[in-house]
Amino acid sequence: MNPRLTLRQALSPMLARVQAELRYGEIDGDGSDLRVFAVFDDERLLGLVSEKQAMLFPGRIFADLIVLRQPRPLTEDTPLEQAIDRLEESRSDFLPVQDADGKFLGVITRASLFGALAKSEHTLNEERASLIRQLQTELDNRRIATSVFETTSEGIVVTDAQAHIILVNRAFTETTGYTPDEVRGQTPHLFSSGHHKHDFYENMWASITQTGAWSGEIWNRRKNGEIYPEWLHINAIRDDAGNVTHHVGVFSDISQHKTVQKRLHDLAYYDALTHLPNRQLFYERLEQAVAIADRDRRGFTLLFLDFDRFKEINDSLGHRFGDQLLVEAAQRLRSLIRTTDTVARWGGDEFILILQEPEGAWKAAPVARKIIHAFDSPVRFNGNETYISASIGIARYPDDGDSMELLVSNADAAMYRAKGNGRACYSFYTPELNQHLVEHLKLENALRTCLHEGGLTLAWQPQFRLADGLLTGVEVLTRCHHSGLGDIPPVKFIPIAEECGLIFELGQWVLNEAASHAAQLCNCGTPPEGLRVAVNISPLQMRNRDLAQEFIEPLMKHGLTPACIELEITESALMSKEFSAEDGLQKLSDLGMHFAIDDFGTGYSNLAYLKRFAVHRLKIDRAFIQEIAESETDRQIVAAIISMGHSLGLKLVAEGVETEAQKNILMQLECDEVQGFLFGRPLPFDEFVKLLPAHENPCKSH
Repeated sequence: MNPRLTLRQALSPMLARVQAELRYGEIDGDGSDLRVFAVFDDERLLGLVSEKQAMLFPGRIFADLIVLRQPRPLTEDTPLEQAIDRLEESRSDFLPVQDADGKFLGVITRASLFGALAKSEHTLNEERASLIRQLQTELDNRRIATSVFETTSEGIVVTDAQAHIILVNRAFTETTGYTPDEVRGQTPHLFSSGHHKHDFYENMWASITQTGAWSGEIWNRRKNGEIYPEWLHINAIRDDAGNVTHHVGVFSDISQHKTVQKRLHDLAYYDALTHLPNRQLFYERLEQAVAIADRDRRGFTLLFLDFDRFKEINDSLGHRFGDQLLVEAAQRLRSLIRTTDTVARWGGDEFILILQEPEGAWKAAPVARKIIHAFDSPVRFNGNETYISASIGIARYPDDGDSMELLVSNADAAMYRAKGNGRACYSFYTPELNQHLVEHLKLENALRTCLHEGGLTLAWQPQFRLADGLLTGVEVLTRCHHSGLGDIPPVKFIPIAEECGLIFELGQWVLNEAASHAAQLCNCGTPPEGLRVAVNISPLQMRNRDLAQEFIEPLMKHGLTPACIELEITESALMSKEFSAEDGLQKLSDLGMHFAIDDFGTGYSNLAYLKRFAVHRLKIDRAFIQEIAESETDRQIVAAIISMGHSLGLKLVAEGVETEAQKNILMQLECDEVQGFLFGRPLPFDEFVKLLPAHENPCKSH
């Protein structure tokens, strides 16, 4: 029995029903057979009588008697235990109940009391069962929480109010390398990486104090010293009074996320091969440079760099070599600039640099020279070695362009002028360059049109033996005529063909056309025996990986042997370390091809080359022939060349002979052959054929 249980708590539903019955109300609070009536007089309770007593003693007399014998009433605050005792003492079946003011509330019986007690006990049992279930659920939840705490992939650290660590989970140990015993009692300062400044932590704790939480990226240090990024959530735990009792930090290692993020960033902003900024990032930095220059009223300089003849190197030595060359070039460029400057890969073999130099464009000249000299040493890869040079255009903001697009375009134009000036040099932008660039594009388009639509022809210039005037050979010269631009001289369209890559297609056309006409000469029986057909080639053509297909197959297709065609290559190209043709020459020499060195005397020939390959003739450059009659120096140079050639067993051909005086001096110096306007201008093939019968004595094969 609950000793604190009172009549009010136990019987309030029954008393409430009794209060509603003012006169002779039936009181049946427990559902038993006992029926009790209340006797009132003008709203005053006189007493209680059972149904049985009311039937035996009717009327007023009974009422008087019953009032005199009424038991003392109970109050509604009477404990149940006392109420039971009173029932036993009074030996009554029921007792009245009233409130503190003496107002009648109802009656209680033994049955109603025990019913109330039983109901109360049942309620208590249900409350106990509910409490037990709640406790069990709480224990289960705690077990689940403990399991989650230990198995979650995110690290969890719990500290007290003073930030001393009291609890960590397994993921914490796996991420940081620290065991629970090693960190218990320590503060999170143990993991500080030094990556953040003091105000970072001040702001973090200010947020926790003000809002109860903080989240963000933080760099911490593992036990092994490795610094790593993590995403951290910190929450303050408060008691019922609002005081902070604990802090809970939940974090996850985002190293992999940062790695993926960096890779995506690199793909978007950096060149995959060289790891330099790409065009998109370059434009962003260029935009920043323009904004700073406008704000500070100062300028900066742009360098546009293109590697000379890169395509030919790439085609001949392979794309892997070309890629390695670009990687090496990027490293050399990066080593030459300051951290405040930018070098980016513009595309292909083009690079572009932003120099934050406020003083003027002239300050960029030393940098350009350093870049050019940086490629004096060769690039080596997989047993191959080659030299490469760079042409650089320089433009200044805002003097040479007040917009990003115009500045880049003008630096590009300056670079093309550097190429036109001989490559491996730099050039400053001038307004005249725009017109030059327009002309360059016109010529390139014209050359493409002529090559594909029949604007190219061959002219044949004879070569004669000086001693007896016999025809010994003929040089095939390419002529280009465009319907809109007229005749385009070789000195203009050949460099353009080399720059834009048309030289291979042009060279194939020339060789096929020359071989076809040479075969006609042989078939008609008119040419002197052993007549040489000389064809000029570009050193770029020697970079072709399949030289047999490039040079030999066109001859065989027309029934000619390799010895029927003599290839002319300039001395400067032969000696150029930039485009060394040694391998190509050796392959063609092994196949029986003959060579002539054109423009001899203008370079610095390695005499070993003249013996190593099938070089049969040296062609003395016209620059020495033009002044040979007036200049003793030129005459001595020509004499030295002829003497050296003869000592090596080579034939000498003088180019550009135009006067009798030049001819006579060459005869005195024992030059072997001559070529020039004095003996014959370049002729169309049909007119050249008419020239042949006049030379009855054929020259023998050389």
